[in-house]
Parts: sequence; structure tokens; C-alpha cells
Amino acid sequence: MPFELKVQRPTELRCTNCGRLIREGAIVVKTCCVNKPWVFCSRECYKQFVAKWTRNQDAGAGGRLRKAAL
Repeated sequence: MPFELKVQRPTELRCTNCGRLIREGAIVVKTCCVNKPWVFCSRECYKQFVAKWTRNQDAGAGGRLRKAAL
């Protein structure tokens, strides 16, 4: 699950989801599988990212929650 980081430096960043420039109030998160932090302009962009990220993480299970009874 992604976790939120504290941003120490106030620089201009670009939103990972929509590409908008962010001057202040950026949401920065780090996931377990990407070594680079992701930056978001709003909670809405962050929620969209989490939905896609979770869906991709669940895709590895093959869509099955239990083994089929034979």
C-alpha cells in the first residue's frame, strides 16, 4: 500500500496523474514497487492513482479468490 511522505523542499513539481504544475500543497507518496516518489496535486488525483494501483496489484492473483473445486 502506498504511504505518504513529508516534502521538505518547496519546489515546483508536476502531478504524476494529470500533469498539472504544483507550487505548494503537494501530496507525495512512495510505493513498495517504485523507487521514485509519486507527486499529486489533489486528493482526487491521489484517489484515482490508488484505485488504478490497487487494481494492478490484484491482477497478479489471476482474478481468483479461491481455488476451484474439482
